[in-house]
Amino acid sequence: MPVSQSTSFRAALRKTQRPTMSPRPPLTALYAFATVAQCGSLRKAAHELCVTPGAVSRQIQALESYLGFRLFERGAHQMELTPKGVELQARVGDKLASVAAEVSLLRRGGHKAVVRVDAGVTFAMHWLLPRLASFSEAQAGLEVQLGTSGGPITLSTRVDLHIRRDPADLGDLAYQPFLEEWSVLVGSPGLLPGAPFSLPEIVKDIPRIGARSRPTLWSQWGAHHQIQSSFLEPTLEFDNTVLAIQAALEGLGVVVVPEIFVSTMLQRRLLSLVDPQRVLTGHYSYAVRSRQESTAVLTFLEWLRGQAS
Repeated sequence: MPVSQSTSFRAALRKTQRPTMSPRPPLTALYAFATVAQCGSLRKAAHELCVTPGAVSRQIQALESYLGFRLFERGAHQMELTPKGVELQARVGDKLASVAAEVSLLRRGGHKAVVRVDAGVTFAMHWLLPRLASFSEAQAGLEVQLGTSGGPITLSTRVDLHIRRDPADLGDLAYQPFLEEWSVLVGSPGLLPGAPFSLPEIVKDIPRIGARSRPTLWSQWGAHHQIQSSFLEPTLEFDNTVLAIQAALEGLGVVVVPEIFVSTMLQRRLLSLVDPQRVLTGHYSYAVRSRQESTAVLTFLEWLRGQAS
């Protein structure tokens, strides 16, 4: 945050007098509220805003007085949103971030801030890309540059944010899980019998498709259903889940894959659930490369967590 902007915001926050009731809400206090809601504590929010925790606390109190209800339950080390606080965050959080992005865009002479994201190709194709349009609409001043790679990250590349399923691929970077991965057993509708069937019969009589990039999916699914993994060795195996899913679409067999990769295909009835039960097979985590997270990166992370929830 530039010195002049930080100084003016600090001066606004240090006003201890409560604002008088007026048709317009106290915007400085609203911005302080959104920052605390995002950071989860007064100390972290104060660091983000370059002010003291006491100054942030006074703004939260002023906003609660203005609204007539509590926004946070105050704990020893963190601030928990009340139901009313959750509602307010949902109503104003994205809008305040959008205003900040638009102002930043004007200050840069019309040049958009860029967030460089690196993710696995299948995750990017099936989960992240379909959602980026909504981010672009809400954050016109920000541009997401999405790159794809697999396995351990490469620190030599220019990236702000990495997303991986395996935390080991993130090296020594601090990471934060944000999305659970649930997997399902699917197959082509024309391949599945119309009469009632048992799962052991299906996995015995119909070819099992596997992906070498995700060798444990079948065993994880089998453990959930108490089916021995020796009966679940793939009869057809491909390099990755992209090819495994395509093989299932072609009617070559059934496959265990993350639900987020095939949700659109299930909705369009290109694939059918063989088993309605979902099995937890992992988590996706993000790691931020830069030591000082920029406003653009923080805005993207807030949106990312919102999409996952």
